[in-house]
Amino acid sequence: MNQTLTIDDEIIVTNVTDIAKEDYENFFLFCENVGFEENHVTYAKYQEYMRKYKINNFVETENMIEKQRMLKEDDEIENIKMACSITDDCFTHLQTFIKKGMTEKEIAWEIERYFLSHGAEGTSFETIVASRSKLFYSTCCSYQSKN
Repeated sequence: MNQTLTIDDEIIVTNVTDIAKEDYENFFLFCENVGFEENHVTYAKYQEYMRKYKINNFVETENMIEKQRMLKEDDEIENIKMACSITDDCFTHLQTFIKKGMTEKEIAWEIERYFLSHGAEGTSFETIVASRSKLFYSTCCSYQSKN
């Protein structure tokens, strides 16, 4: 396998739960190799898949998907930088926005409002705000360039 996956590698990534039950066997019959993530498939599941789907060659992918996710195009890097910048600016904004007596939900809404009003598509996951003696919040915005 190449270090960098390309369209020429003829790799198809799919979730078998998205395939109709009657199409499973036919799908795998035409595959030279079917990869599986060895860290996520038990040996019992491996045996079940081999038997059930009549897979010709079931091979470990050695974290292929994780490795591929580490490779970023220039536009992806720029989007990540912009998302980080918006998040940093939001932290600065919150220092003047938060007042005694505000609820965690109010602060979470302000975080999301800030992201959206400053170019983010939304949040990558639910915003969590918790407080005690120090404020803590966890969120990340997702940014997509307008190009």
